Order: sequence, then structure tokens, then C-alpha cells
Amino acid sequence: MADRPIILLVDEDQERSQCIVKILGNKYCIHIERNRGGVEDYLQKEIPDLILLNEETGGEKGVDILKEWKSDARYKDIPVILMLDSREEEKGFGGIQAGAMDLIVRPVPDEIIRLRVERTLELAGLHRRVEHKEEQLDQLSLQSVMTIAHAIDAKDRYADGRTIRVAMCCSEIARKLGWDEKRVEDLYYVALLHDIGNIAVEDAILNKPSKLTEEEFELVKQHTVIGSEMVKDTSFIPGVEEGVRYHHEHYDGGGYDGLAGKDIPKIARIIAVADAYEAMVSNRAYRKKMPPEEVKKELLSGRGSQFDPEVVDALMELLEEGLVIDEKNAEQNFESKERLGEIGKLLRDVFTETVHEIQNELEKDSLTGFLNRNYFEGKINSYLMKPNAHGTFFMMDLDNFKYVNDTYGHTAGDTLIIEFANVLKENTRENDFVCRMGGDEFAIFFPGLDKDHVIRQRAENIIRLFKLKRAELGFEKCSVSIGIFTKYVGSSEVTCEALYGYADRALYFVKNNGKDDYYLYSHMSFEDRNAHILDSQMKLPQLLAQVTERKYRKGAYLVEYDRFTYIYQFIVRNIERSCQEVQVILLSLDVEEEGNVTEEQLDDCLMLMETAITHSLRRGDVTTRLSATQQIVILMDTNDENGHMVADRIVAKYRSLAGDRGISVSYDISEVPAGNSGAGFAERQD
Repeated sequence: MADRPIILLVDEDQERSQCIVKILGNKYCIHIERNRGGVEDYLQKEIPDLILLNEETGGEKGVDILKEWKSDARYKDIPVILMLDSREEEKGFGGIQAGAMDLIVRPVPDEIIRLRVERTLELAGLHRRVEHKEEQLDQLSLQSVMTIAHAIDAKDRYADGRTIRVAMCCSEIARKLGWDEKRVEDLYYVALLHDIGNIAVEDAILNKPSKLTEEEFELVKQHTVIGSEMVKDTSFIPGVEEGVRYHHEHYDGGGYDGLAGKDIPKIARIIAVADAYEAMVSNRAYRKKMPPEEVKKELLSGRGSQFDPEVVDALMELLEEGLVIDEKNAEQNFESKERLGEIGKLLRDVFTETVHEIQNELEKDSLTGFLNRNYFEGKINSYLMKPNAHGTFFMMDLDNFKYVNDTYGHTAGDTLIIEFANVLKENTRENDFVCRMGGDEFAIFFPGLDKDHVIRQRAENIIRLFKLKRAELGFEKCSVSIGIFTKYVGSSEVTCEALYGYADRALYFVKNNGKDDYYLYSHMSFEDRNAHILDSQMKLPQLLAQVTERKYRKGAYLVEYDRFTYIYQFIVRNIERSCQEVQVILLSLDVEEEGNVTEEQLDDCLMLMETAITHSLRRGDVTTRLSATQQIVILMDTNDENGHMVADRIVAKYRSLAGDRGISVSYDISEVPAGNSGAGFAERQD
């Protein structure tokens, strides 16, 4: 019992208090006080882990009580959640201003109360650990900081001793500029930590021998942001946050953050020159070290553009004087290696925990625990660098979510988001990447998943389970639409941005054709489609011959098996068991007449054609994609004349959607024959 967090509940209403005990009592120790006097007596004996404070307490305002607590050194660090009734919601802003960490506006589902209490305690615990680490960091010696430098260098197989060499070069430049020894020492500490953010960058990227892609470079650039977050509370090293954050700024404003000239902190300008110099005189993953004369030439060429002219001049003078940077000299006066090893082990434990905490805060969505978009994309792009990388991308949108928020309030919206997140957790593996893109948009990347039937089953499970969840909550109007794209082994390379784009097009199709469904974007590579595109197009008599022959050769004409089988069975059933007339329309994009057609243009036009078809059909008619450029339509109980009218309506709708950028469309139409007799057809062209 004593090991459980203690919550002080301040509420004069006995029924409400018992309700809170029922919700939280199995996980926390709940102590109840009815009035302010009882609270003060209790706080003299015990400091709780959290206070749940009702806005109305013994005739006093909870906000006023909260202000007094936060002004008292004994109680100011106790986290407080202010509880309000819906009619008091406007008082929430005052409560936050007074120091409340969160609000609970009643009525609210039990799960939301549990979640908000849990998150507040987690955040308060993180603050306490950060404060504890600040005390530890304030006691760090030069040996400990150097141990961090070694840990940073260990990420890069070419960087052994690099950080120390940069720090020594910075010290020599600062002395040449006339800095006193205290400022030189501070700069040395800063330089040792300037690349601390690299601990969060993938080793494969840091050690990549070839040029980084644009996406990889964006990931590398994050090391200055992450690093500055890690050291921002390190008070014993003046200027460390500025040096870590801005050492990749260019004097002319062309760096990471766009700072220019003297707006860049001086320590960052010195580190930038020393860092570049060390990189040029050392072997790197992507090139061999440069000759001394070439190094000088590069420094001078960057003088006034990339580098501070004064700093470059100081380094050039040092080089003329015979500057030698030997990191071994930096460790001669330190404690024994055994002692340094002990300090290093302890420091690495603390350091690793801090990195994980910061990364989790930066990476995760607070409500669902899923990845935020930047880190989601970074993880996918890192995965896609691996040989034979393949997988499937789901783009998901909650339909009519705004209606839930507007009708039932944002608390209800949070509840629905949490329930949908639980559905996704049930349908993902430990190594899958799941992201809340923002608001009501989610995405999943399934590494290694490319089996069509499994992909469809995952989508159907998500839709089915969410339907049950939303029905339980009374939010039947809110559904989920899913767009899907699969990258196969051996297909052309793609980035996360491309996966997102393809899946988003499929999602657009679902949203425009009824929602609460999923759609698989055409996954054949454009090169493959382009090579076979004309061979894959069939004429209507060929299709009817396939049907009337009552057989299907697997792989013929690139038609997907499950779709062709469905069409085949559907037509046969109707021509043999009913007297209905059945018309078949085959629509084709005329790519041969268009000449060079881009991948995006082809995909967009086929999707627009599908949209035109679904908007032009009646209930009971059937359509499906036949190939990369063709769509088939089955019209039930329709004669030849009406069939032509429908086909013309589809073409007209397509033309209005596609406009001038659309590829022209032609169609064949014929009645499905009852036997093996030939079928005539008419052809028209857009």
C-alpha cells in the first residue's frame, strides 16, 4: 500500500469523492479532506504525490487556495489537477494560470480521469528526475564531460578523438582572440558537448560512405535541436545551449536556422570553424583527409560566407605558427583510466536515461503514445535504406470527427481518439510504426508486410472493430476511411513522403465514394506498367471470350485474380439464372495517343475515372479496376440504349473532373451473351 502514489482529494461532496475512489483506488492511495483546515493539517504530516482539488471547497474558491499553495515553498512543487463542473469551465484558464498542471471538467468518462491522473504523475516524476539530474550535472568534472565526448565519438567509426580535437582547436583560437582563461575553459567544455545530439541519429546515417539523401540530411540536422534540449538546463557550463544549437550556422545566414553575422553567438562561430577544420584534416566516412594547403584554401574560400572572418584569420595565424592538435595531451593530467572508467559507466547510465526521456517527449503524441509525424517519417526512411526493404503504408482518417467534437465536446473526442488508438494497437505488431499525424489523422507502416490478403484483413479488422467501439460510445456517425500503398521487394526506391502521397490518393478515393472503407492504391511500379501498358489493354470481345469460355488463366492480361473472379462469377450467375439484360462497359485510358504520360498523370486520371464511374452508377451496378489503365463496369437490367447513356455520362463526368490535364478515354459496350455467340460492340472516344 505504501508503495502506491498518494493522491490527496479535496472535495466536500461525499458522493463525488466516493466516485473518484472507485475510479482510482485500485492503483493509488486516496486520502480525502472536506475543507481547507483538514487539508492544512494533513499537509503538515504528509506530502502527497498529487492533489485533486475541487473548484468549490468549503465555501472557498479552489483557484484562490491553489494560488496560496503555489506561493508557499513547502507546497509549490506538488502537482495539482483542478476539477470543475461544465458550468465552471470558463474558470479553467484561471486555474492553469494559478499553477494547476491539468483540468478535469465533469462529466467525463472514467478512462479520461485515469489517463489524466497517470499523465500528470508521469510528468511530475519527469520534472523531479530532471531536477535531480541538474544537481548531478552541476557536480560533473572535466573527466565526466570528456566521457560524454567519448560516447559521442563512439557513434562514428571515423570520429575517435574528434570531439576533443575540436575542443582543443577552439581553445587555441580563443586564446589567439585574446580571451581570458576562464572563458577559454568554458568554451572547451561547450565544444566537448557540441555534437551531443548525434546520440539520437542513426549510426547507419552517420557512417554512410556516400552522399546523404535529402531526407537523411534533415534527420542529421535534428541533432542540434535535440542536443540543445539535452543541455539547456546545464547551468555550470555558460553558453553550452547556444554552442550546441548554433554551431552549424553560416556567417551569411545560410545555415540550419538562418542566423547570420553577429546574431550567431561567438562561441558557435568559433566551434563552426574548428569543427570544419578538424573534418578537413581527418578521414571521414565519405572522403579521405585533405592536404594542408587545400585545407587553408577551403578556409579562406569560406571566409565571410560560411565562417566568421575574424575566427578564420585567427586560425590561419595559428597554422602559420605550426599549430598541432593532439588529443592525447588533453588527457595527461586526468585521473587514472580505471577511475575514469567508473565515472564513465555511471555517467553513461544517467546520460542514456536522459536521452530516452527527451526522445520520448519529442517523439510521442501525449494522448495516444504513438509517434509524432517527424519521428515516424524518420524511422520509415531509415528502414527503407536497408536492402530489399518493403512494407505497407496505411493512411487513416476518422470520418465526421468534427461532428463528435462539436456535438459532444472535446472530452468525447479524446475518448474516441483513445478507443481508435486501442483498435490500432490490437492490429499492429511490436515492430510496426504507428503515428498520430495530427487531430483525426493516423498512419501505420508495416515493415515486411506485402501479402495482399493479409493487408486487406488488417484494414477490414480495423474498420470492423472501430465500428463496434463507436457503437458502444454512441458515435455511430464517426467511421474510419483507409488509403493503402504497398512497396514490394525489388520495386523502385521510395521515401516516406512518397508512401504518404500514394496512400493519401487512395484515401481521397475512399472519402469521395462513401467513406467507412479502404482502397489499395495501384502498387505496380510505373516502369513495369509502362513496359506492359499496351499489352495489358484488352478489347471487350476478348473479355467476353474469357467469360464465355468459363476459364481463367492465372496472370493473363495483368488482371488481379480476386477481382476478375468476382466479375466472372457475377456475370455468369446473371446470364444463366435470370432474364435480365446485362451490359458491360470497358473504359480505357488512351495512353498510346497521348505519347509520354507521367506516372502521376496516369494514376490521377485512373482514379478520376473510378470516381466518375461510382458517381454515375445505380445501386446494384458493379465496377472494378481491370488493369493499370482500364476499368470495367457491369450494368444490371439495362439495354443497349441505356448502356450507351450511362457510358456517355461517365465520360462526361470524367472530363469535368479531369479538365485539360486528363488523358482521353474511350469505351466499348456490349450485352453479355447467354452462350458462346459473338457479341457486337460500339466504340466511342472522348
